Parts: sequence; C-alpha cells; structure tokens
Amino acid sequence: MSIFLYGFWLLFGITLAFIILLTQRWSVRIINPNKPKLSKLLIIGGAVLRWAFIFLALLWALSYSLPALFLVFAVFMISRLLILSQWQGLLFRKTESAISHQLKE
Repeated sequence: MSIFLYGFWLLFGITLAFIILLTQRWSVRIINPNKPKLSKLLIIGGAVLRWAFIFLALLWALSYSLPALFLVFAVFMISRLLILSQWQGLLFRKTESAISHQLKE
C-alpha cells in the first residue's frame, strides 16, 4: 500500500469511530421513559444498524487488502477509546467545576 492509501484508511477508521459514537450518543439522548417500546426499538435497531455499518466498512477494507482491514480495525478501536476518554474528560471537568463552585458558596 502506498502512503496515500495508508492515510486514507487511517482517516476512514477515525471517521468511522466518530460517526459510530455520534450515533450511539444520539440513540441514548432520544430514549424516552414514557415510550419504552419505541426506546427499546431505537436502541436495539440502532445497534444492529451500527454493527451492520461497521461490518460493511471492514468488509470494504478487506476487499482492498488484509493490511487495510487491520489498519481500519486498529485505528477504529484506538480512535474510539481516545474520543470516549476526551468526552469523559470534558464531562468530569464540568462536573468538578460545578461542585467546587457550590462548595465555595
């Protein structure tokens, strides 16, 4: 694979991770306790669609080459962890600042 293709698969894995996490976040935010059947359908249906999308993305990378598959998978998993840790870090900083502000009062 050329460097251009490595870069493409690298960006593809990062983008795939970001899109999957955004759709998971959207699914969780749209849950409504007053509509449990719709909420279950959204969560389970969304998960199945995300798995299918990941499967197709990895299958596409595999159809190109085995190293492309491994690169996309590795970058996808690492990017997911980094994005989640970044989102949690932002969440904890906001919570800590709100708690420290309340303690000062």
